[in-house]
Amino acid sequence: MEELTFSEEVKGKWGEWVEEDFCSKDVERFLLAIQEENVDEYLKNRIIPPTFFTCFRKGRPEHGVKGFRTFLHAEQEYEFFSFPDYGERIRYRTRIADIYEKVSKRTGRKMVFVVFETEYYSIRDSRLLCIARATLVFM
Repeated sequence: MEELTFSEEVKGKWGEWVEEDFCSKDVERFLLAIQEENVDEYLKNRIIPPTFFTCFRKGRPEHGVKGFRTFLHAEQEYEFFSFPDYGERIRYRTRIADIYEKVSKRTGRKMVFVVFETEYYSIRDSRLLCIARATLVFM
């Protein structure tokens, strides 16, 4: 089995800018996927589910973790500043905010934690919409 390795040099590394339209159909698909019962109410009132920004995941920088057999999603956090309108064009990019290791108390094996941070902006007026943070654990 290959040893689990990583480099701290990827910390702070940014991915490419990605631009996408913020569409009501995407919100509707998301609501159906999470089995929301009041889809029409969300769409009529332009309510955006807090976790919806998770749908935008393109352009992540390479984390560089080697030798992992599996990984898991450990944490998700959102910091909201504003919400886009349906049909508004947004842009976002992701950076590796942190990367570190811990040893499992249960198995004694090394785990590598990678914290991704994504900033979302309105293209129309450049306002910051959201900062999303996600932690993945590689084992």
